[in-house]
Amino acid sequence: MRYTAIVESPLGEVRLASDGRALTGLWFVGQRYDGAGLGADAQAAPDLPVFAEARGWLEAYLEGGRQVRPPAVALGGTPFQREVWGALRRIPYGAAATYGDIARDLGRPAACRAVGAAVGRNPVSLIVPCHRAVGSGGSLTGYAGGLWRKRTLLALESDGIMTGEVADRASGLVGALTDLWERSVRATHGFLPDGEVERLRAYVPGAIRATPRLFVARRAGVPVGFMGVDGALLDMLFIDPGARGRGIGRLLLERGIQDAGVTELTVNEQNPQAVGFYRHMGFSVFDRTDTDDQGAPYPLLRMRLP
Repeated sequence: MRYTAIVESPLGEVRLASDGRALTGLWFVGQRYDGAGLGADAQAAPDLPVFAEARGWLEAYLEGGRQVRPPAVALGGTPFQREVWGALRRIPYGAAATYGDIARDLGRPAACRAVGAAVGRNPVSLIVPCHRAVGSGGSLTGYAGGLWRKRTLLALESDGIMTGEVADRASGLVGALTDLWERSVRATHGFLPDGEVERLRAYVPGAIRATPRLFVARRAGVPVGFMGVDGALLDMLFIDPGARGRGIGRLLLERGIQDAGVTELTVNEQNPQAVGFYRHMGFSVFDRTDTDDQGAPYPLLRMRLP
């Protein structure tokens, strides 16, 4: 692993490593085992041809739907680890296998723990798809890049949904998210009287532009949900009613909690579906107001993680 490069992705920065010919490492920056095996003399070489191939493959893969041949991979590790990594590459796109399935595939049905350890030390994420390894019953466990990334990658492969942080608040995107906000509010805020949605809509574009961190979920390139984060506070979270039931709210909020440090939020008490969702995600009420922040008679619940 003599050469490295850092590339941007919707899931955060990615560190690549190569021996000059093949890809020898692909990690999310900061994940467990990030850069394992890289020597102190590793050189930054962003223009290396194999890194250009890897960037093209990453872009196509994370867009969803476009199948591009990945760059050549050279894997080190022990013979058993290489067996496990080979089994991971046999799991089809959009599918998943339990650690027990992989152990049986290798003819070692009692080796589930050893399989799990080898999966965790996979040096080339995504191309060697360790995110497709799940616990018994399909539970999501043990992903070095964080469970929010694992859930996002599985949603990408199964349903074409990808979430990413957006820095540029272009007018077209802000307009699309404002329309999404209105559809979401009309579907969930039946307690608002006629004309109130139109009045509130006037504030939404400014709020979207002002939120410090904006995350957007897209399906086939079209926004289907968005989330704003201000420090530890969930500023906003809205899902297109036409995309409900796909786990988009969980994808966004889980990223907010695990990646952005969200611990508190405010929700309309008269929106029981949202209150129930946040309770399910581990939040509990610590305060209540009789009005909203503008003094209108819409009680708010302030919730936080334990």
